[in-house]
Parts: sequence; C-alpha cells; structure tokens
Amino acid sequence: MALTDWLGAFRRAEAHDVSHDLDRGYEAALLIQSIELEHYNDRPVRPELELALPRAAQAQLLRRFRAALEICRQSLVTLEAHRGELIGQEQRQLQLIETVVSRYPVRRQPLPAISRSPEVLPRSLLGVVDQVRRQLDPEAEANMVAGFRRRRDSTLVSLRILLLLILVPVLVQQVSRTYLVSPLVDRFAPDHAFLSYPSPQLEERAVEKLRVYRAEIEFDYLLTGQPLPSREELHAKLASRAQELKEQADQESTHAIKNVFADLAGLFGFLFVCVVWRRDLQVLRGFLDELVYGLSDSAKAFAIILFTDIFVGFHSPEGWTVLLDGVANHLGLPARQNFIMLFIATFPVVLATVFKYWIFRYLNRVSPSSVATLRNMNGGG
Repeated sequence: MALTDWLGAFRRAEAHDVSHDLDRGYEAALLIQSIELEHYNDRPVRPELELALPRAAQAQLLRRFRAALEICRQSLVTLEAHRGELIGQEQRQLQLIETVVSRYPVRRQPLPAISRSPEVLPRSLLGVVDQVRRQLDPEAEANMVAGFRRRRDSTLVSLRILLLLILVPVLVQQVSRTYLVSPLVDRFAPDHAFLSYPSPQLEERAVEKLRVYRAEIEFDYLLTGQPLPSREELHAKLASRAQELKEQADQESTHAIKNVFADLAGLFGFLFVCVVWRRDLQVLRGFLDELVYGLSDSAKAFAIILFTDIFVGFHSPEGWTVLLDGVANHLGLPARQNFIMLFIATFPVVLATVFKYWIFRYLNRVSPSSVATLRNMNGGG
C-alpha cells in the first residue's frame, strides 16, 4: 500500500513537471511571437536592427527575447522524452515551441534572413508522417498509458484545487462571521460608534414601517367596528413599535461591518490556498487551457458571444445595476444612482475594448478559425 502511494505521488510529481515545462515553454513562445509581430513585422528577431525605441527599451526587449528563447529550448529538451504522452492541445503547444526554436538555431550561423525560405514539404504532411511513426513505435502503448495517467492525475489535481478555491473562502467567511466576527461586533458595537454607523436607508425604512403600522392599527379598528384609539393610546403603541424598529435598525447597521470583516477573512483564505497550492494552480491553468482550446470553433464563438452580451452587450446595464445594488447592500453603502450610471457608462466600454484587443492580438493567432466563426455569428461585424 505504501509502495502504491509512493508511486502515485511520483507520477503526480512527474505530471506536474511536464505540465509546468509545457506551460512555461508555451508562454515563452507566445512572448517571442508577440515581439516578432509588434517590433519586427512578424519576422525573426534581428538584434542588429535599430528599432524606433530608446536604447534602454530596446536592450530590455532583447533581454526578454533571449530569456524567453532559453526557456523554450529548455522546455523542448525536457518535453522530448514525453512527446508520446501529449495529445490534442498539448501537441499544438509543443509544435509552436518547436516552430519558434527552429527559427533561432543554437549553432553559430548568419542571422535569420528577412524573408523566410519556403519549405520543401508542407508542415502538416510532415506532422502526419511523424504521427504514423509514433503509432508504429513499439513503446507507443506504454507512452499512451503514461499519458493517460498523467492527464488523469492532472484532472484530479485540477478538480481538487478548484473545489478548494471555492469551498475554503466560503467556509472561512461563513464560520468566521458566525462564531468570531458576529459575537465580537455585538459585544463592542455599543461602546464603539464606528462599528455601527447610521444609514439613511435604514432610517427611511423604519419610518415607512412605522407609517404602515399606524395605518394597520386604524384599519383593524375600523374593520371590527370599534372606535378609534385615543391620541394617548395611539402614541403609546407607536412609541413601542418605534423602539422595536430602532433595535432592528441598530442590529442591521452592524451587518455591514460584519460582512466586511467576514469577507476579509474569506479573502485571506483564498490567498492561503493560492500560496500553499501554487503548483496545483499551474496544473489547473493548463487543464483549463486544454479544456477551452479543445472546444470546437462554434463552441468558442458561442461562449465569447454569450460572455460579451452578458457583460458588455445591450442588456448588460440591467445586470450591472443589480450587481452593484447587491454589493452596496452587502457592504451597507448607499446605492447612488449617479455612481451606478457612471460605472455602467465607462467600465463595460473599457472591458469591451480589452476583449476586442485580446481577440485581435491573441485569439486571432492561436485560433483564427474561431475568429472567423465569431464574425459570421455576429453578422459579419
């Protein structure tokens, strides 16, 4: 049993290393591609060229390029032994790393030419031949089993860290509010004014409840045919009810400070999970990338349209209004209509701009067919 646990832990650690190296190499390859596109007109980086940048900025850019290229080379050396275990999106990520590294050979040769020479055979045909060769390899079955185990371990780790990211902050927030924050605030609120600040909304609500209570008293007396109470009796009942409403308002005024302290405790719980299980978060990121980019082009376009219509579409103002009202009530803040309208007029616009920039710079290179499908689903816009 102990040997089985040790082997399982070793497989999980190896799977973490492979996923980590693949993610690092893929991010470095994307960084090199972005440098080529932005500063070298989508051509290989040539350090001897003078860019329209200050010397310090150009030197920093070249340092980033060399560091990213070194990461790509190290990742490629590490992943070469696990090539048979990679499938789907992982294979495409490895191919991108190989493509970037192949443009910058290690041996001393003249710098890359401005124009790339055409290849003798299409890269896709070479990929098919290489795939057939790997399938006929005697160790193909062992590599497939190892790849399945690595992906299974990555899936289990991703699901576990995802549950921890959701459950730990929620449990910490609820437990701390019930057993720690609420008793302390109720104990010290009468002596410290900052723990129970007055809220105009609570006062208006209490006055409205008192007005309704007076109308109910008069309605009950008229309904039963009894004479209306005298001014002294009505005043005594209203005074008693006003005292009850004041106590309720005082209790509700402390809910906001309780929510703030409990939310801070939940935030610390979330940060604790992120710090302690940092390696698992990297596995979760790779799992989500493979899950998202494994979708079909139509599914990607559908998800993008759904997300943009909810947060930056024509119907988003109603959703943002409800969300901001809920946050204001949770924190005990007045829901200012001017602030809400200003937020709706600026934040969704900024979010839409960032999202379009991401589609133009990243998604258009990683999955151009998804962008084309997105344009067709949007009516060609």
